[in-house]
Amino acid sequence: MVIFCALLRRNFSDGLAAVARQQEETKSSASELAALEAELDAATGEINGLNGEIEAIKKRLDDTNIPALTEQMEKKRREIEEFERRLRNKDGDINDAQRERQHFSARLGELAEERKRLDDANQRIDSEISGANGQIAAHKAQIVTLEEKQKEFSGELDELRTKRSEVSKHIQESELKLMKLDAEKDRITAQQAAIEERAKTLGIEIDMLKQQVGEMDTELTLSEIEGKIAEADGALRKIGAVNMLAIEEYDKVQRQVTERTEKKEILSTERETLIQRIEQFEKMKYEAFTTAFKAIDANFREIFARLTSGSGNLVLENEEDPFAGGMTFAVKPRDKKVHLLNSLSGGEKSLTTLAFIFSIQRFIPAPFYAFDEVDMSLDGANVERIASMVEELAPNTQFIIISLRKPMIGAAERIMGVTLRPDKSTLVTGVKANG
Repeated sequence: MVIFCALLRRNFSDGLAAVARQQEETKSSASELAALEAELDAATGEINGLNGEIEAIKKRLDDTNIPALTEQMEKKRREIEEFERRLRNKDGDINDAQRERQHFSARLGELAEERKRLDDANQRIDSEISGANGQIAAHKAQIVTLEEKQKEFSGELDELRTKRSEVSKHIQESELKLMKLDAEKDRITAQQAAIEERAKTLGIEIDMLKQQVGEMDTELTLSEIEGKIAEADGALRKIGAVNMLAIEEYDKVQRQVTERTEKKEILSTERETLIQRIEQFEKMKYEAFTTAFKAIDANFREIFARLTSGSGNLVLENEEDPFAGGMTFAVKPRDKKVHLLNSLSGGEKSLTTLAFIFSIQRFIPAPFYAFDEVDMSLDGANVERIASMVEELAPNTQFIIISLRKPMIGAAERIMGVTLRPDKSTLVTGVKANG
């Protein structure tokens, strides 16, 4: 767009130069016309003087020699005719100069209208450039916003994955602790049951002893009673140590089990929520990739067929999980078998790569592209197809191409030549393309 505007300004400058030259020619014609009018006035005065002389000669004709006077009269008549002829020629020159003056005046009007039209075109182009710059700025801002959102999603996804790992680890640790607590609970419950059973048995034995003894007084001595007590202590030691705080410990462990069970349920719920969010993000990523892949594949099929008169498509290495594999091309150039990218020739690889680039460009346009001798390994017909494709995309995207091929150079709007000086330095200059 900028190059086209520059060309319009150059044409406008050429038009102004032509107008200036025509104005100079008009001024020169006006000066020449004034000189011709002065010369005409002088000739008219001379004719009037000759007419006076003729009248005087006629008055003296009666007293002079008639043949001599006749000869002089013929001579003067011929001179008058010569002056009249010259006068007619001058009149013709004056008419030609007037017609030329009218032509230049009309031409000046046309050039003024052309100048006005070019000014309007320049203003329209400037407004289009301003609008395009505004669109570019808006698209850049949108791209920045999308990139920030992508970074935010990526960061949030990484954070969620890290949190999921931590939660999974915490859940495993909690489950292990819970298993240990369950085992400790079972052990304590078994001990409590054994103690309760032992207490119940001892209570029954005491009751039986009370029934057996009744209100009888013992005849045992103190030493015998102490011996019995010692025997009872021995029997108690054989039973083993009894934890009198087992019930309190059981209640404490039971509360811990309840609290940790509730925490486990909360963590399980959070884990399910995180897994759902991760699956949602994975689904969104898969849908976005699938949409872009299908659109670019459709563009690739069309553009590859246009560039090679063959057929081709994009191939995923893992269609079930595209992020677990890569992507390649299955192409069939005209009159050839289907090949993958690594079995193609250099020119076919260049055409395939360019078709892929143009396919992406059609789906997500970029502001400009830089190509460095991408047509070096192509024949003339393929170079013309690439140049036609670039020329078709150029109104919406700027292409900077380094090329030595005539079709590509001929399709360019602006050509810059780079040459090597004798001192081995480079010189960049504009090149005028031959129409």
